[in-house]
Amino acid sequence: MDSVRRARPADRPTVTAVVAAAFAHDPAWSFLFGEDYDRLAPHFAGVLFDDRVGSGDVWVTGDVSAVAMWDPPGKAAVDRGDSGARWRAYRALAGEPAWGRLRLYEEAVDAARPSTPYWYLGVLATAPDCQGRGRATAVMAAVLDGADSEGLDCCLETSTVANREFYRRRRFTDVTELDMAPGPPTWWLRRPPLAAS
Repeated sequence: MDSVRRARPADRPTVTAVVAAAFAHDPAWSFLFGEDYDRLAPHFAGVLFDDRVGSGDVWVTGDVSAVAMWDPPGKAAVDRGDSGARWRAYRALAGEPAWGRLRLYEEAVDAARPSTPYWYLGVLATAPDCQGRGRATAVMAAVLDGADSEGLDCCLETSTVANREFYRRRRFTDVTELDMAPGPPTWWLRRPPLAAS
C-alpha cells in the first residue's frame, strides 16, 4: 500500500474525480445532485477540497486513490450561504433546486452536531477499482489516532447501511438517525476516543 500524506492543491483534479466516482451510487449524493450528478458532483467535491486543503486537513494515499477530508475541532460548519465566494459560485452553477436540497441536508446534519469539540469527517472516498484494500482506513488513521490522544470524538454522517458497518468496525458506534425527509435515510455516527470507550 502507498504511504499516506497530506494533500496538496495540485491533487485537486484527481481527488475530485475519485470522490465523484466513489459516491456515484451514494443515496445522499444522488439526492443532492439528482440527474445532474455527473456535472455537479465534481464541482461540489472541489469546493469541499478547496475549503480544507489549505489547513492540512485532507489526507490522501500516495497515488491519490483514497482521500479523507476532515474539519478540526472548533471549526464552524462549512458556510454554504452566500458569504463564501466558492459557495456562491457553486450555487450559481447548481441552481436553486439543487441548492435547496443541499440546505435541507445541511440543516438535518447541523441538528445532530454536538456542542462539544470533535473532528468531523466530511468526505471519505476510495476509487472504485481500489476499494477493499485498506486505503480508506489508512487515510483516516492519523486523525483517528490524534483524536484518541486528545480525548476527542470523531463524527460523520452516512446514508448507506454498508458504510454504517464499515464505520462500526472503526468504533463509530454511537448512531443517531437524522430527520432528512424527503431525502434518504441518513445517520450521524460518533466515535468516542479510545480512552473513553
